[in-house]
Amino acid sequence: MSAPLKHPNTVVLQPPTVTISPLIRFGRYAALSLGVVYGFFRLRQIREYHADIREWEHEKAVVAAEEAAKKKKWLAKDEMRYLMQVVNIPFEEGVKQFGVADLYKDD
Repeated sequence: MSAPLKHPNTVVLQPPTVTISPLIRFGRYAALSLGVVYGFFRLRQIREYHADIREWEHEKAVVAAEEAAKKKKWLAKDEMRYLMQVVNIPFEEGVKQFGVADLYKDD
């Protein structure tokens, strides 16, 4: 394969190379290394802060899940009682027939 064709009027001009002062180069690398060190320490601070936030959010989620489970169980109990009432089955017999004794263990 041949190289892509260039327009004959294309002229690439490159600027002349400039030597940079060793003091300026040292300053650049010093600033870069200080930035890396600062970033390392700042990242550690942020991680600790966000670890506290994640722990707090996890505790909130656990509490919300417990409340949702209680509400779900309560709704299931209510639904089963309504179903037993509609079908005219005594409560104890309905619990045995429907196999929902685990819902009423607390009662």
